[in-house]
Order: sequence, then structure tokens, then C-alpha cells
Amino acid sequence: MKNPFSFTTVVDDPAFCNRETEQAELIRLIEASQNVLLYSHRRFGKTSLILKVFKQLNDILPIYVDLYGTTSIADFIRAALTGIGTAEPRPQRLMKFVRETITSFSASLSFDPVTGLPSVTPQLTPGMKEAPLEDVFRLAKAVSKKKKMVIAFDEFQEVARYGGDAFEKQLRKHIQQHKTIAYIFSGSQKQLITEMFNDAKRAFYRQAASFPLEKIASQDYEKWIAGLYKMGNRTIAPKMVSHVIERCERHPAYIQEFFYRLWPEKALSIVLVDEIERRIIRTRMAEFSCAWDSLTLNQRRALKLITATGGKSIYAVDNLAAFGFKTPSQVTTAVERLMEREFLVKNSSYQVQDPIFKRWLQVGQS
Repeated sequence: MKNPFSFTTVVDDPAFCNRETEQAELIRLIEASQNVLLYSHRRFGKTSLILKVFKQLNDILPIYVDLYGTTSIADFIRAALTGIGTAEPRPQRLMKFVRETITSFSASLSFDPVTGLPSVTPQLTPGMKEAPLEDVFRLAKAVSKKKKMVIAFDEFQEVARYGGDAFEKQLRKHIQQHKTIAYIFSGSQKQLITEMFNDAKRAFYRQAASFPLEKIASQDYEKWIAGLYKMGNRTIAPKMVSHVIERCERHPAYIQEFFYRLWPEKALSIVLVDEIERRIIRTRMAEFSCAWDSLTLNQRRALKLITATGGKSIYAVDNLAAFGFKTPSQVTTAVERLMEREFLVKNSSYQVQDPIFKRWLQVGQS
């Protein structure tokens, strides 16, 4: 059996762990043509969950639109047309739909060099006063062959960066007209995307059912990992599995990475897990250093403070003095900014969101 774990790409069976409750609930909402706001921190498996659910849909056409890296309304339209195009693999039929539905701009057909699937490429002019969204959604409905449809906009928070209020309002206007289409608005920047749907002044205020993606329970990970080792005719001690899960703080991507690196090894030990952690930190060194360099002095101090105290008693006089703070307000300001930038999360106390970044802080930035 080849290595069943995966940490650099979208995962599917056998690398997909559990999420059975989430899958069932998402399918129920999609079948009822309800909009969903799906959000979590980065690398929690949102995209994998969406695509996993899409494979299980019956008589509902799924369309996936990846907005990551888009920087303009024109990019949004290109990404949307790319997603719609993959839903109709027959080039002649897709081109027929393009000719019949797209009237406000020119579009050509090309083929993805990797998948071989047809893709619609728009020819957009810089002087367009209004984004031609009507054509985009009309094409989607034509491709759906009168079926129900679900459109997932992944990394939807990008829209807020380049579109502004006017574009959000225009987008909402078209989405509200479609009673047989479910929309999934997925995002990995929790504060930004939830603000889009919870601020009464924003266009998408309460336009979707909130669906936060939480960490998978430890016992689900343990059962899944033990099952994979059994399938591969390998053995692993339950205590070793529990130790890695705890060290990763149930972070999905890091659990996948640790066990991906453990899979080829015959002699498993805590010493080996320590070495794997060091390897992972080395591979992330440039990323972590760049993040650290982007912080102000007080933000760095706040991270060190929370790492050292576990996020508890951070306003205690001794703790403030130990990390160079003169007043509690300096901590508050730094923590608020770190929360905005997703360095920190808060449950019962403040915590560093990325467990390996936290470990890097603990062992020193070197």
C-alpha cells in the first residue's frame, strides 16, 4: 500500500478523515438550495470537504470556483467562467452555450493543458463600467441543463479586497435571483469573511447559513490512522498516534504531514517524532521568518507572551514586565492585530493558531 497520507494537495479517500456529520449537513443544505458560509483557518480541509461532498450529489450539478489569488473583478469573472466551463466537458456544447448566453463581452474556448478540459476565456475591456455578471450566471444556468446546481466560491473573502461595496451588491443581486442554486461561500480568513456576512451594512448580511469547520475529534483521528496502518499491514502503538495528534493540536494538515513522514519508518519512537518536527520546522523556516519580520515589536512580544503562558494571565504585572510591556493596553492593541491577521485564536484563552509556528517560537527563530 502506498503512503495514504497527503498534506500538500486536496485530499480524498483514503487520506480524507471523517467529517461525516459535516458532509451530511452540507448535502442537506445543498439539496434544499440553501446558501452556506463555510469557514475555518487555513489548511483545515475546506476545499477537500467541498469536493468530497460534490462527488456525492445526485441530480445536482456542482461548480467549483477558486478565487484564491484573484485581485480584480476581471479575475473573478475569469475564475467563475473557468469553474463553469469544467462542468460541461463537451467543447462543442460548451461553445454553443457561450454563444447563446454571453453578449456583453467576447469569449473564446481553450483547453487546460493538465486536465484537457475546455475552459472559457473572456476578453474584457478595462473601460467596462459594470461587471458583466449577468452573462456569467446565465452561462451557469445553461450548463446546468435545468438541473439544480451548487456553486462553491472558495476563498470568497478575496472579493472584499478588490470588489468593494458596489461589486458585492451587484453580486448579491444576481445570487438572490436564483432559487434553485445553492451557493457555498468558503473562506480561510475567519474575521474578514464572517464580517462580510455579519455586518448589517454589508451586501451579504445574513445571506448564508453559518458553517464553521472545527477541528476533528481526537478519537476520530485515532480510529482513522489505526485503520490505515492496518490496511497497510503495519503496526503503530495507540500511544504514538495519540502523542502525534496532541503535538499537532488536532491541526488536520500537520497530522497528515507527520504521519506522511512516519509511514515509511519501521522503528517508531518519540525521538523520531522530534526529528520529524525539526524537519517540518526547517521546511517552514522562510515562511515563518517572513511572518515574524512583518510584525511590530509589540506584536512579537505578545506572541512570545502568549506562547510562554499558554494565553493565561497575560495581563498579570509580572508577565507584562517580563516581556517588555509597560501597560496592558499595549498588549490589547497587539493581540487585536494578531487576531485580525490570524496569528491568534481565542477559545477559553488566546492561542497561537499554527502549532508548528508556535513550536518555532518556543525553540527560537534560528
